Amino acid sequence: MKMITNRKSSYSGYMTVEASFIIPLVFICFIISILFTFFLYNHLIVYQSCYIAALRGSQMKNVTDSAIEQYVKENLENLLNEQVYQHGLKQDVSVGTLSIATNASTNISNPLYRFNLYKEKEMEGIREVTVNRTDPVGYIRNMSRF
Repeated sequence: MKMITNRKSSYSGYMTVEASFIIPLVFICFIISILFTFFLYNHLIVYQSCYIAALRGSQMKNVTDSAIEQYVKENLENLLNEQVYQHGLKQDVSVGTLSIATNASTNISNPLYRFNLYKEKEMEGIREVTVNRTDPVGYIRNMSRF
């Protein structure tokens, strides 16, 4: 007669204890990397939008400074509209005789309702771009004609 023996398998539980420490740390690092990615995306989009708006304004010739300023403001607002993960967005444009300066700042808000991950002004990103109104190469070529 064969004797059937049940093998008793025992697990010590060390994997459960290690996972209870490692999994939350991995999850927190993952969430922080997502929030940091949102912040970097804002910086890149705001910088690109400021540069494009100022560049388009610098290409306008024989127009008053106030018309260029209005055009750049509208262009910057259109470029930033619905592209930035934002809570607050501030824009400023200044037009001088030699350059156009655009300035925009975004403040990332907490995406979770009533759960403060950081302070209100802590994740504010400010970008400023200055573009020359005159083309240096064209200016020199035109001066050589005189």
